[in-house]
Amino acid sequence: MRAFEAAARLGSIKDAAEELHLTASAVSRHIRTLEKNLGQDLFERGFRQVTLTTRGSYYARNLSEAFEAIWRATEDVSFIDGTRRDKAHRLRVLCVPPVLNLWLADRLPAFRRQHPSVDLEILTSGKRTNFDLAIVDEFDYKAGPALTLLIPLLLTPVCAPSVLDGPIPLRSPADLINHHLIHECETNRWKRWLEQEGVFDTMPKSSTVLDDCALIMREAMNGGGIALADTMMAQDLLQQGKLIAPFKARHTYPAGIYLYQRRSIGNKQGAALFHTWLLAEVAEHKRVMAID
Repeated sequence: MRAFEAAARLGSIKDAAEELHLTASAVSRHIRTLEKNLGQDLFERGFRQVTLTTRGSYYARNLSEAFEAIWRATEDVSFIDGTRRDKAHRLRVLCVPPVLNLWLADRLPAFRRQHPSVDLEILTSGKRTNFDLAIVDEFDYKAGPALTLLIPLLLTPVCAPSVLDGPIPLRSPADLINHHLIHECETNRWKRWLEQEGVFDTMPKSSTVLDDCALIMREAMNGGGIALADTMMAQDLLQQGKLIAPFKARHTYPAGIYLYQRRSIGNKQGAALFHTWLLAEVAEHKRVMAID
């Protein structure tokens, strides 16, 4: 039952195996055994993916509620003597580097001022199942039911103000291919954005591929080219005037920033405080950046 519930909640046999510290084949065997005992399939199995059946979905939802109740009860009775306050307020958070370095880090002092008793431990790598909360970027089609969408990726070109005063015109999206474009890991994002603007000659005169978002923003600020940034990468730098968005057009990319919350988090107060604060900060970001 634990193997099935984890696979259903996480939307992945592999992720369930990581959470339960088992192999993927062991999780699959447990689920097959459960299905045999129940006399029916809980998953519809396709090429490299599994989908819950109607009864499987009902069963998984009820198992999740039951396991959650067990975890909460266990957390409650495990608080003995003076350890309760420490356990409730110690919080481990995983956050992907772009969100932490370009958006979250400058907002954390406000959280610490509001909640000085919460002991934060924030890392940028590791398995999300080993953390209380995880802020991750993920393609939409890979985001299982264990992830909650915080904000979709909305992309727009950004550059240093000096680029507009340079010798190469930048009056319309079609002019972008005459500039030096900065790519994040691969070139598909720029190609997709330009085609959404009706520009199909998407081979720029020159380009750079970088795999670090902070470095990409630094390159753009230094006038080293034009970057394609999501709203969280760009918000503070746009407000500070270090970058400008030469066009109003913003297009979605099939990915987003998601929040994962460890099921065994129980009634940990620090997690609840950080969760509420984070959602409020995301809401303010959406308001400032005019995101519906």
